[in-house]
Amino acid sequence: MQTNKSDILKRAFDKLVPLSEVEWAAMESCLKERSFKKGSFLCQQGNVEKYLSIITSGTCRGFYNKDGEEISVTFMFSKDYVSAYYSFLTNRPSLLAIQALTPVHVISISKIDLDYLCATYKNAERIGRLNAERIYRRKEEREISLLTMSATERYKELLNRNPKLLQQIPLKYIASYLGIQPASLSRIRKQIQGLKD
Repeated sequence: MQTNKSDILKRAFDKLVPLSEVEWAAMESCLKERSFKKGSFLCQQGNVEKYLSIITSGTCRGFYNKDGEEISVTFMFSKDYVSAYYSFLTNRPSLLAIQALTPVHVISISKIDLDYLCATYKNAERIGRLNAERIYRRKEEREISLLTMSATERYKELLNRNPKLLQQIPLKYIASYLGIQPASLSRIRKQIQGLKD
């Protein structure tokens, strides 16, 4: 499956831990390319997450459904990992839903294949650990920002992460992510635009 897309993944892994040809060949044989239409789900709430994936193109959001209201908790862009990770680790039904906000292409590995690689190759286990740490850091950064930053600061941080954000994500999802109403987000955006003028 040697494609430009898998090259992206190999370069990302090599930055963490250089892989031998044998290790990469074993890993590559376990990878699967998947595509999703805009609006479709990579993982539905209530389903068990079977894959850990990296986005090669597109944008996703992760959200919870509480009393019929969708609460966005994360956005994922090209080169980000995407998974209902708790479900992936525990094999339990996911409370988190992951939806494609644009057409999305990913490279995925199943839990069974990942466990096999980690048990067989020391560097695969190391990559798995380092990526788990990265996912954990991102989750904790989100929690810290909710507790210590204003909605305006969180919005600016989100824009710094991906300046094209507003072209890809409906404002109602961004407002939900920030924990505010869409009208409040509109005011924040006007304030920020006023500072630029």
